[in-house]
Amino acid sequence: MQEQHSSPAPVVLIVGAADTGRAPIAVALLRRLAQEHGQTWDIASAGVVGHDDEPLQSTARDALAVLGLSLDNHLARSLTDELAASANVLIAIDSGIARVLRSRYPQATIASLGELAGRNRDIPDPAGMQIGAWLHYSREMEQLLKAGFERIQALLCGETLPKASPSSPPPTTAPPQPADTPSERQTICTQALHLLDTIQMMPDVIDWAAARNRLQTTLAELIPLASGPTDLTMLYVEALNRWLNQRSTVPSAEQIARLRTAIERLQQPVDQVAVAAIMHWSD
Repeated sequence: MQEQHSSPAPVVLIVGAADTGRAPIAVALLRRLAQEHGQTWDIASAGVVGHDDEPLQSTARDALAVLGLSLDNHLARSLTDELAASANVLIAIDSGIARVLRSRYPQATIASLGELAGRNRDIPDPAGMQIGAWLHYSREMEQLLKAGFERIQALLCGETLPKASPSSPPPTTAPPQPADTPSERQTICTQALHLLDTIQMMPDVIDWAAARNRLQTTLAELIPLASGPTDLTMLYVEALNRWLNQRSTVPSAEQIARLRTAIERLQQPVDQVAVAAIMHWSD
């Protein structure tokens, strides 16, 4: 009698930034959700910025405990080509990470949490915030995963990602066009502005070093989108990041307002006048 072998469990890899916060929380939430639906998926996480062997952030661990979950043995790991190839589906924790994954692995099946739920939504990184923020965003991630669960099942069955539900912002009526540079720039700038809002609203609870690093990483995503040799986006971003590096504490309200204007300027190609203005910031 021939021995029967069960098929390997489908692999779902949730990809975050450092793999110490949002991504492992999403793993714990999706594992519980899959179990409730009788699914035996292999669900794990990784990060694109390489905080290898770091444990779960303490506030993330506490938030999971409140939700009745735990990942006590979690250690962060970097996303490798081998890990990506082993996954049936890559779930990006936000749209910025989804862009990184699609540029690295164009043949992979990739979706962000917001795309799975059919919503134009990214969960902010609550690094440096108090447990209340972690709980709020964890519950929001859980809602996105619940809304997108059927789509995850469909992707694991080889189907393409369904279009967004009617509850999301209505799509343009124009024929599909390749993503152009201005719209891509605007998306990234919007993410940076949202982070700036968080810094301004909670200056006393923000981990400024972590928030600054996140802001600089987001701004750096604009550099490859320069429209040509006359677009000085790289110099502009580098000047902004140098200024940010000189700030040892959360910027003042006036400085944040100046940053906001500077980031809004990045939605369009940058000229020498704009670069010179940033380089002459005196405080």
